[in-house]
Amino acid sequence: MIETCNLSYEEYKLYARQIILENIGVYGQKKLKNAKILFIGAGGLGCPGIIYLALSGIGCLGIIDHDTVSKSNLHRQILYNLDNINELKTNSIQKKIKTINPNITVNIYPYKLTHDNALELINKYDLILDTCDNFLTRYLIDTFCYKLHKIHIYGAIENFAGQMSVFNYKGGPKYSDIYPKSLGLQDNNCNSTGVIGVIPGIIGILQATEAIKIILGIGKIISGHILIYNGLDTSFKKIKIRPTKINNQKNIDKLLINNQQIFSKYDLKKNIEQKANLSIIDVRQKTEFNQKHISNAFNIPLKELEIKKNIKLINKLSSTTKIIIYCSKNSRSIIASQILNKYNIYHCRLQNGLSNWSR
Repeated sequence: MIETCNLSYEEYKLYARQIILENIGVYGQKKLKNAKILFIGAGGLGCPGIIYLALSGIGCLGIIDHDTVSKSNLHRQILYNLDNINELKTNSIQKKIKTINPNITVNIYPYKLTHDNALELINKYDLILDTCDNFLTRYLIDTFCYKLHKIHIYGAIENFAGQMSVFNYKGGPKYSDIYPKSLGLQDNNCNSTGVIGVIPGIIGILQATEAIKIILGIGKIISGHILIYNGLDTSFKKIKIRPTKINNQKNIDKLLINNQQIFSKYDLKKNIEQKANLSIIDVRQKTEFNQKHISNAFNIPLKELEIKKNIKLINKLSSTTKIIIYCSKNSRSIIASQILNKYNIYHCRLQNGLSNWSR
């Protein structure tokens, strides 16, 4: 099929700086032209990925989003401007991409991804970029990508940090291996927690980079790991995924009893009032911790959690105190929990983190 895909003179000019790369060339550029990628979400993560994949020569982009453009979107959703306020995001993007690269096809779906339409939509595309901002949609993507053997490129952002990974790649883990539905996670979007505008740009571009590598068959894909970026100290941390297989309620109960316990803020407040022996560990960055934290907590940033001296300290504390871990919401504390599980350290995780504690 690639042999029958020809590049026009205009495309040769547009993609010239890619085509001269040894591991792309004309053959690789034809691979990109043949590819079909679906973006589920046209917000802060989706916009940079859409721009760069359109300009890289991906032949067909699909974009599903039911939302309209608002002024508060503009500081991070870089495909829109003041003239697009109240316009459907998908319509705005389709018009913009025509001016950026008229050589590609842009299919738009101005509605929500649902259980009824997910199978048909996801099945049409080679790769799925998860650029949404809610757990309901993310679990739909997870379910149908797994059923259809589609690669799921995930990204999420929060405050000054973001994370990304590639799921369902060559038998690798899927999203629900890390964040099982049983955790009862609550949505964590920019409306409630805020985000600095550049963070979704960084994570969205990383997602797009993985998509290009997968299509071309080059480089090392970040399957089996979560990549965590923190903008406050310009750090990247790659953490190995250790899937938590949960098949039934008995296994859920076993997980909660043997490895971790989910604490509500009321559970923690009760323990504090009763003067229980607690070691409360904040796994956010030091800058975040210094701005605000739970009283009597101490800080071990996630990227430093697996350092030998810190594991040794936590293990020692667990013999005499109850270990409580938390972050801003859930994402970093869940990964921290996986690390402590690896070392068989019993601990508790504060559900919905500092944001819920402070309410």
